[in-house]
Amino acid sequence: APKFRIELPGFPILGDGKSDNQNHAIPFMRGAFCQCIDSNQGAYFEQMLLLPCVLGEFRTRSRGESQAKRIIGLPEHITSDLGSVGDFAAGSELAFGTVLQRSHAVLGARMHYGHPDIMNKQYMMQQGGVSKATKTLNLSEDIFAGMDFMLRGNGRQIRHCEYFYLTKGRDLGFNAVMSFFSKISSGTGEQILTRQMFRLSQILHLPEALAFHYAHAGYYLTQAFISLSMPVTLCVWLVVLAADCEQTFQAYMTCPSATAEQAMATVLS
Repeated sequence: APKFRIELPGFPILGDGKSDNQNHAIPFMRGAFCQCIDSNQGAYFEQMLLLPCVLGEFRTRSRGESQAKRIIGLPEHITSDLGSVGDFAAGSELAFGTVLQRSHAVLGARMHYGHPDIMNKQYMMQQGGVSKATKTLNLSEDIFAGMDFMLRGNGRQIRHCEYFYLTKGRDLGFNAVMSFFSKISSGTGEQILTRQMFRLSQILHLPEALAFHYAHAGYYLTQAFISLSMPVTLCVWLVVLAADCEQTFQAYMTCPSATAEQAMATVLS
């Protein structure tokens, strides 16, 4: 039993656990590069043989050149593709980690999303760490490393390489998968309130700004509009079918010889 007890002035955990732990571990890292992988991630032996090639992406002729100011983005191999729910989660993660991030990198809108990414530790220490740990506001803590990195400019860039990847296991339950998608969508909504998003929107050129918008907040806004369009379309169909054939349908087919069902079928065809 402890002899002495110290009463803390409130709840001792100020931020999210993973973000605080990553930032706290940076002073204890050795070497010039950092890779903060999760506990549910692993690696393949044959992939580790390619690690010198990944570190070669930072190689420069002299110290301080722009090629060293990089974040090397890497995809993840989801191994939990078991069952229909797990296969759906793994498929969506595969699409995001390959074709989407590949396109985002070309368009200049890729940030830091996954923990396979390898970063230059010195530049991460200059911007305060690899994550933001404010509760609720920084729900998607990883992306803020890429935002702060790009905001500092001076030749900094984020690349995406697909010849090296790590494994990752996702949840297999339906509720767990849905809660994860809810988490990333809520985190995107919180990103709109941050100063990093505001400042990036001011300095990015129009093509990069449009790509950055659709890659993050615009994607979920589009999904919301698509979800809203379905009940609106059904409501319009019900109104047309309930109104039956009127003179306004003469633009589509002859009335009253045709019914409202036939007029709507003609419109949809």
